[in-house]
Amino acid sequence: MGTLPFWLAIASFLTPATDVWQTNGGRLVSSVANRPNHGDAGYFFSLRQVPLSEKHYIFSADPLKKAVLVDGDKSIFLSHTMTVRSTKGFDMYFSATDYNVTLAVKEARRVDEGMTEYKGTLFIRHGSAKQKLAVHGFQNK
Repeated sequence: MGTLPFWLAIASFLTPATDVWQTNGGRLVSSVANRPNHGDAGYFFSLRQVPLSEKHYIFSADPLKKAVLVDGDKSIFLSHTMTVRSTKGFDMYFSATDYNVTLAVKEARRVDEGMTEYKGTLFIRHGSAKQKLAVHGFQNK
């Protein structure tokens, strides 16, 4: 047995459970699986081509709007800057060192008294790099 398969098997046990999705722009985006739970309060968003039932969230924010963005193998912790409401939805702005993230929500559908589903766009600026991701998600109250 060669040493490469052995080291690949060891590495798979040491890395967290992540999936990689390719966006329309060709960029690979990671998501951490099974975190957080559907019952937790806050905002939870996945890439639009990923079913919400799979719980592969790339962006989440708690009720106090402290957010986490999954960027590759890093979790970026963001602070809420402001929310701007319009007739078409709302934009939530978040920032961290060298990161600016805007969650632009344009479609909302109330599922029940405690949950609302959303469709929108996640705009991420990291230094001079910019990306735009179609997302969908929900808010638990």
